[in-house]
Amino acid sequence: MATETANDTTRAAGAASGKTTARKSAAKKTAAKKAVSKKAPAKKAATKKTATKKSVAKKTTAKKPAARKTTARKSATRKAAAKPSAKTQSGKTGTGKGDGAARSKPRAVAQPVIRRIWPLEADSFRRHLCRLSREDRILRFGRPVTNRYIQSYVDRIDWFRDIVIGAVVDGNIKASGILTPIGWRLPLEGSAAVAVESEMQGYGLGSELTKRLLTIGRNRFMSRVYMLCLVKNERMYKIAEKYGGVVDKFRDETVEAQFDLSRPTAATMTREAVSEGLALGRTVMGRVPVIGALANGTHAA
Repeated sequence: MATETANDTTRAAGAASGKTTARKSAAKKTAAKKAVSKKAPAKKAATKKTATKKSVAKKTTAKKPAARKTTARKSATRKAAAKPSAKTQSGKTGTGKGDGAARSKPRAVAQPVIRRIWPLEADSFRRHLCRLSREDRILRFGRPVTNRYIQSYVDRIDWFRDIVIGAVVDGNIKASGILTPIGWRLPLEGSAAVAVESEMQGYGLGSELTKRLLTIGRNRFMSRVYMLCLVKNERMYKIAEKYGGVVDKFRDETVEAQFDLSRPTAATMTREAVSEGLALGRTVMGRVPVIGALANGTHAA
């Protein structure tokens, strides 16, 4: 009996211990499940954050090409807007051939008539020289001069021997050239000078006036024509090179351009006569175009 009781007690104790072990394992499983359930939301949140970051990165990457396209469009627009201003600036400063050759200007200027200036127009010639700026007076006379000096200079012109031509716009002389014979024996030589007001510079008038003076000197049996200018007068260099002049530099910052002329021909005589006739007709009637570089709205080189 005692032995059976002991066995029952042992069996009960073993069952109790088994139940306790089962409860402990169940508790452990429950705790593990709770821990896993707690970690799951954190993992989901981390996954959501990662996905959000990836989507933001994708959007940023997608925006970059659009931003680059926008920047490219803006730069293209700026370049397109800058082109007219650059053209305008280049037209103002000018680096063309000859005396501001063949470049377009933003401002509209009436078509000048290049013709002979006569003694009755001496006062108009004087006003033209007085309108020259200080810099243009230095280029024309070699030094800054006053209006009184210009008046004296015009008074000393021998209108029956010296040849004065000008570019006339609405009755006002805007550019001029003068050819003064040197000596009395053949073959003669001559001295030439050209002046262009600031508002008419860049249209090739200096080059055209020089060309006309050389033709006139050739028709007057001149073998050589001299033109004195300052070293800084680069336009005069280009004009001299264009018409075959030889440039000699002196120590006093002056330059002499020598033009050797050939004998006159029937073609040169006719060219001068026709140019003067057309200029006179246009002045009187206003319908005859000017022959040469300024005809049909073109400018000289």
